[in-house]
Amino acid sequence: MAEQGKQFGPEYVRAISPYVAGKPISEVAREFGLHESAIVKLASNENPLGMPESARTAIAAAVADLGRYPDANGFALKGALSARFDVPADWLTLGNGSNDILEIAAHALVKPGESIVYAEHSFAVYALATQEVGARAIEVKARDYGHDLGAMAVAIAPDTRLVFIANPNNPTGTFLPAAEIEAFLAKVPADVVVVL
Repeated sequence: MAEQGKQFGPEYVRAISPYVAGKPISEVAREFGLHESAIVKLASNENPLGMPESARTAIAAAVADLGRYPDANGFALKGALSARFDVPADWLTLGNGSNDILEIAAHALVKPGESIVYAEHSFAVYALATQEVGARAIEVKARDYGHDLGAMAVAIAPDTRLVFIANPNNPTGTFLPAAEIEAFLAKVPADVVVVL
């Protein structure tokens, strides 16, 4: 029997605060006495116009064969992405949304005590993925609520293994032109992975 009060897992994992999702429109309506149709939710990457008909058709086709496990490797999707972006299919990793991919990257590339660089006012999962692997966060002060790529390049330490960049930035919506990102990438050491 486990010792009462025993703590399991590393302290840096136990210190992670639970994620608090954005409020549903119905809850905001109740809280502020508004009609749901008067509210436009700009968080959570939701489409205020609803689901496109093409997505409804794709979902209907996908649910037609729910009696089988799906292809965990995503062969067809990887094939389509490979053709679209002209990269080998084995360069592609699929996940259940960006959170999954960011966490996979942190677990695969960063050891406890090494560092991850990301910008202030950027995607909340960057900090969470950093914390969950016991890495040291290097949060670079934002410039106009966006990424200061020059400062981020300078902030890369000898123990940095990963840099996170959101473009457009979530949640502020700032955008970095391709030329700025290319100039930044030219400054990044070869042993540091940049997740864009």
